[in-house]
Amino acid sequence: MVWAIANATVSKAQSISLSADSQVSLITAAPGDQLYSLFGHTALRIYDPKTGIDRTYNYGTFDFDAEGFYWKFALGNLRYFLSTTTFENAKKAYLRDGRIITEQRLNLSPEQTQQLFRYLQTNARPENRYYSYKFFYDNCTTRVYEALNAVIGDSLWFKKPLNPAKNSFRQFINPYLEPAPWVKLGVNLVLGLPADEIPSGSETLFLPNFLKKRFANAKIQNGDNSVALVDNQAIYTPSNKAALNPPLLTPNLVFWSLFVLVIPLGIAFPNKQSLWRWFDRVLFGIVGGIGFLILILWLFSIYPATTWNANIVWTLIGPIILYVVIYKRKHHPQTWKLIELVTLGIILIALTFFLIHQGIPPTIYPVLVLLIFRGWIYFLMSRPKYATILEINQN
Repeated sequence: MVWAIANATVSKAQSISLSADSQVSLITAAPGDQLYSLFGHTALRIYDPKTGIDRTYNYGTFDFDAEGFYWKFALGNLRYFLSTTTFENAKKAYLRDGRIITEQRLNLSPEQTQQLFRYLQTNARPENRYYSYKFFYDNCTTRVYEALNAVIGDSLWFKKPLNPAKNSFRQFINPYLEPAPWVKLGVNLVLGLPADEIPSGSETLFLPNFLKKRFANAKIQNGDNSVALVDNQAIYTPSNKAALNPPLLTPNLVFWSLFVLVIPLGIAFPNKQSLWRWFDRVLFGIVGGIGFLILILWLFSIYPATTWNANIVWTLIGPIILYVVIYKRKHHPQTWKLIELVTLGIILIALTFFLIHQGIPPTIYPVLVLLIFRGWIYFLMSRPKYATILEINQN
């Protein structure tokens, strides 16, 4: 019954003819203080003073109360959809959240505005509104650009190159993650090689602020005549601007503090086996758990950007093999020596191949050194010659 009413409402709206005074605006909301709003937001406004239509079309809507929200979001199974509301309601919501709004009125003809209105109304139908969100490739900003491109087509011309610095997807998003360093670390760990591809053309228009800036300098070319895409711009400023305060304990602080503490103690007291055994279990367990999460996202997430992730080499393969070697090498030592050499070769080849293209987040460097250090200590302890030297130094 609800769907029937919604269909009837949309069908009625599709039959509406907009007046020659109708306008189209690109709405860009600045980043907010919630994790889902770190990258900002894009929407479209259709305004017609004659018919009284004043609607905002939002492709970034999702149900936060959906069962298994975080798991569905992680695997890409959370359905996003196009929603509509009045512009005043949308503006009040953004301003209430402390987010600056930029409205760019676009130089579309009445025919193009009518065509866009029908396009959006068709997309808003219950059977059409849902889509599978893919951060770099299919989101609230790319959908808005596709809607406008369907109307403007080849006549849209950008005066400046879209990606002159040849930045990768990862380089585009990292500045937005600076206020949330733990989120930045997590995102960079779970994103694989696709995030290091260099987008070209319209692929670069996946971030709200980037689309806003590029539209500000774009033109509509009709034969020998051209007009600026943006005819006018208005900015709405909240009374209290949203700000995400960085945590006191940042990854850099935590990891480097751990590094400065563990390395000297490990050198000074290598034979405190009960202490180090527990420490290594925690260290290898956490790193291995991250590797397992990376593997799950690689295999089961529909996000293309979580595949072919080089971080799986050190987060999963290294700690697991090292753990096995530490606790099992006393049986069949010659066999385990061969396993160590083969494993080391595989890790080095994989690291060389992957890290040339992807790299490891610099924040993780002290953790990598700790893994290598703890593995090296066990390697020395397993050799009678070095173990004796360590014991003498300990005494």
